[in-house]
Amino acid sequence: MKNQEISWKNISIFLIISYSLFWIPFFIMKLLEWRGNDSSIWATIFGILGPYSPLIAAIIMLKIITKEGFQNTHLGIKRVHWVYWFFAILLPFFWNGIQDTLQLIFGFTELDWHEIPKGLYRIPINLFGGLIIFIGEEFGWRSYLLQKLRPLGRWNALLISGIFWSLWHAPLLIIPNLHYGLKLEFLGAVLSLFIFILSGFIFGWLYIESNSVWPCVLMHSFNNQITMKLFNCNVKVEPTLLQNALMAIIPIFLVWLILFLKNKFKE
Repeated sequence: MKNQEISWKNISIFLIISYSLFWIPFFIMKLLEWRGNDSSIWATIFGILGPYSPLIAAIIMLKIITKEGFQNTHLGIKRVHWVYWFFAILLPFFWNGIQDTLQLIFGFTELDWHEIPKGLYRIPINLFGGLIIFIGEEFGWRSYLLQKLRPLGRWNALLISGIFWSLWHAPLLIIPNLHYGLKLEFLGAVLSLFIFILSGFIFGWLYIESNSVWPCVLMHSFNNQITMKLFNCNVKVEPTLLQNALMAIIPIFLVWLILFLKNKFKE
């Protein structure tokens, strides 16, 4: 793997396409909102293109520009060991469970026991929807970018791909919006970007060890679609971006540290 040559030109083209398809509709949408104009069309474009921008960029690279195909993108599923499916489900429950518990302890949310059955009922629906959505990110950032960076060694590949994945989210963090807060929080945004980098190590490790992108897609789906909504906690006080990041980084860093100490980020 280390003897292969890296095409930084192709990686740059992939990044430009990925960022453009995500950032441009978002910035146009926000600009129209700031001017008091109707942004619904661009909001729809962003909602469709945004999640799939890395996937679209990867397909353009593999089928049109380099024409190398999908043989090295690890789309197989049959030979994935069961333990990686287990991690894909367990880890999101672990770090979101701690974060949700901290939100309960500090009074940001309250648990409505009567709503739990509704949360459980939504699991298969949310999971299926998540698998469809998050193949966009995971194929682009793991199956393409991480795979192309592998000749640099596992640590460097995980770090660089994690940084680019993190910065891809930057507009959602630095521009006030309904996703991560209604006002700019510099420290919260910086810490959140760091959390994405740590998460990139974990997702990348799962991709490399399982030799398949699908456990990553499953883990991403559980993380974003299920665990945060499972128990239907009622929000009493909306945490700031910094407060939310501080509660989120504790379990994420713990998982990262365990993998680091076990040399899982080395070849």
